[in-house]
Amino acid sequence: MTQATELIEMRRDIVTSSHPCLGVAYRSPAYSFRYSSTLVCGQINYYALKEQIPKGRRISTAAEELAIQLGLERVGQDPRKAQVFSDLFADHIYSAWQWTETGLKVPKGWEGGRYQTDSKGNKQFPRIILIGDQEVGEALVPEGNGRAVVVEWNEVFGIPSITSDSENSMIMRNHTTHFDFNPTPNIDERTGRPADIAVTRRSYCHGDEQDVCLSVDADIGRSDSRSGDSFRLVQGPIPEIERLVA
Repeated sequence: MTQATELIEMRRDIVTSSHPCLGVAYRSPAYSFRYSSTLVCGQINYYALKEQIPKGRRISTAAEELAIQLGLERVGQDPRKAQVFSDLFADHIYSAWQWTETGLKVPKGWEGGRYQTDSKGNKQFPRIILIGDQEVGEALVPEGNGRAVVVEWNEVFGIPSITSDSENSMIMRNHTTHFDFNPTPNIDERTGRPADIAVTRRSYCHGDEQDVCLSVDADIGRSDSRSGDSFRLVQGPIPEIERLVA
């Protein structure tokens, strides 16, 4: 993985999300951005790589990565076979492990893995959404144990809104993405509170090297590092997300 010079233009349409239980809804305006067709291999944690981003560039957000993915899926293309995600699927096993600008913060009062349930008994974890270090909204995050299949998306923030861990979901031929979520992050020694969790991307192997999916993960802190650390360079401002009354 080397730094790409080619930047691809993309326009993202208006997207919204609603969380009546939290009393909030959000609207992200339509905007255009340009993204690199390949990832940059950093081999360092989120905070360290932020210091190395070239002027006029930034790291992609989880919402932008999702917009690229859904742009392919909605015209019948498999994102797992797309060039733009090829670094995640090198040699049919998980290779790159991709940071985004998006993070999750545990709100006060929701520490220790506390959750609420919806009308179907599904666990939902309230989280503050970060882009960089800025708090941009709140969302309910579903369960994710790695096997969990993403059923619906929160397109404003680029994270799952509904997941399923049933056997029927696991064998669905048309599913492309799994979710791994840690509801009890380690304590940050600097703050004494649960560490902010990074929203990242990688590939997920079911056990058969030919049966590989995307995985959106929110399971480690931004100060951590893993083999294959990488990121996508993007050009263009991040639009302001509008908070509405649910």
